[in-house]
Amino acid sequence: MQYLLHNKFLNSVLFILFAFHNLTAQESSGRHICGHEMHMNQMEALVPGYRDQINKVFGLAKKVGSSDSRSNDVFKIPVVVHIVWNKPEENLHDSLIINQIEVLNQDFRLNNPDKNNIRTIFQERQADAGIEFELVEIKRVQTTATFTPFIITLPDEVKQSSGGGSDAADTEHFLNIWVCKIQAVPFLGAQILGYAYPPADLPHWPEGASASNPGFDGVVIDFRCFGRNNPLETLLPSGLTISPQGRTTTHEVGHYLGLRHIWGDGSLLGGSSCNADDGVEDTPNQGRQSNSDCNADQNTCADVEIEEPDMIENYMDYSDQACQNTFTKGQIEIMRGVLLGPRKGLIELNTAFAHINIENQLKIYPNPVRNEMQILHQGDLKITQLKVFNQFGKEVLSLEQSFLSGESITLALADWNPGLYILKAIGKDNKHSALKFIKL
Repeated sequence: MQYLLHNKFLNSVLFILFAFHNLTAQESSGRHICGHEMHMNQMEALVPGYRDQINKVFGLAKKVGSSDSRSNDVFKIPVVVHIVWNKPEENLHDSLIINQIEVLNQDFRLNNPDKNNIRTIFQERQADAGIEFELVEIKRVQTTATFTPFIITLPDEVKQSSGGGSDAADTEHFLNIWVCKIQAVPFLGAQILGYAYPPADLPHWPEGASASNPGFDGVVIDFRCFGRNNPLETLLPSGLTISPQGRTTTHEVGHYLGLRHIWGDGSLLGGSSCNADDGVEDTPNQGRQSNSDCNADQNTCADVEIEEPDMIENYMDYSDQACQNTFTKGQIEIMRGVLLGPRKGLIELNTAFAHINIENQLKIYPNPVRNEMQILHQGDLKITQLKVFNQFGKEVLSLEQSFLSGESITLALADWNPGLYILKAIGKDNKHSALKFIKL
């Protein structure tokens, strides 16, 4: 067994070394480098059949998404951002973090200002994904650690306090985004700007396989390309000209929600591979990734029925971010299917409370809370009962409480489990108000 694993390991080293040699050679022309395919190839080498299992998950998600019974629902994903910093410039200001969440919401709701900069041939494929992101916490960790991808590993130390990083919030119910300085790959010089693990529902891993810990699930982004118009983009390696618009995070969240690169990753080792596919019908066949530019004449594959250019407007290409503006309807089916399937925990809270009438009746502070939380009634509803539900929709507290405007009460929460909760106030005629809070 050890001998076989050693050979798998060696094959993985050789394969990924070749891949990174190719990427490094292309970096001088401005290649946007994403760590997603590195992980997929690494896992396939160590655990044969990994890619097939992932494709099965995507196939099921696509099936669920195409018959989405909640197609009119907007799915809201709670987000925890971890800023793991060493030098002061890596400790990004709150405004850049908020800006990045705004970019995600614009891109996934088709509210981005550049949405009309799409060629006529692709206009009918453009759609609103109906997915929103809600920033619920910013965690800041100062560190002396460095986060370096090696030939066969990605820098998941950033996700562990024991490795100098920040431990994840519950990855089943929160999208965790870690922002740090990703070092260049030693000896190769390739610069990864971000990576994400795809959703997985895999059987038991064989002994010695490098499976992702559930606590590692989420997205990692280099601090220099987090947010739109990040002034720190000037610190990126020379030659890596991607016009950062916050779309590195959009791209990686696309992977996290089940999307593959638009060219299907068939040309990772160079050349063109029109036989590879991303599994999405309404993205044109594309033989290789774009070269961090906006070449509208690029057409890397001959199409059988209708000849189409490469879709440089798609967030899942490596085109310059200045010309990216679109997810297609087919891509949206997959992402929504993932949220109704392997990542359904992300929307469980919003599903359980989809019909709550949220009114401006309550104010709670501090939020997030560690020990005690003050609840202030600031509306005109006569409250008679308070209830608290945990992140699974289970009631964990019920108080019969007469509660008038201007009054406040205190809840002792020191012994509660960390997580996301809903506070619901019920009044006359079953009118109610609700707020979310985080217990640290």
